[in-house]
Amino acid sequence: MLEVSPVRAFSDNYLWLVRAPDDRRGAVVVDPGDARPVEDALARDGLALRAILVTHHHPDHVGGVQALAEKFRIPVYGPAREHLPCDVQPIDDGDVVSLADLGLEFRVMAVPGHTLGHVAYHGHGALFCGDTLFSAECGRLFEGTPRQMLESLDRIATLPDATRVY
Repeated sequence: MLEVSPVRAFSDNYLWLVRAPDDRRGAVVVDPGDARPVEDALARDGLALRAILVTHHHPDHVGGVQALAEKFRIPVYGPAREHLPCDVQPIDDGDVVSLADLGLEFRVMAVPGHTLGHVAYHGHGALFCGDTLFSAECGRLFEGTPRQMLESLDRIATLPDATRVY
């Protein structure tokens, strides 16, 4: 089972720190809107950041990406159809992000609605869906249409019932 820890950021948000199954000191962070809480969590838990996964371009999801990428010299995977604040390895629907040395692999799902290029990462029984889905609602439509959001939510609903949603 994938070990995922929430990292509190801002007054109302969480970032997700994923421990690598094959390298217990390695970690991946999803949507680091702020670098400081990620750095604090890494230091506290004795982890080495090895990659960043980005779901969309909003500042509360990418504000810390450049600082972390520069400090740790790690790859950043992000949606090909979004403008992000640093160089990324562009990913799109159907791509697979394989971090073989960490024992991690995620299938990329396009989930437009909140933003047009929004993606989610699915693997190891988990889904990292950014602002497409919350515990009691879906994300606000900033760029997409209601039809796009509904299709994205319908797509998420096809995942196995045991999928843990982050």
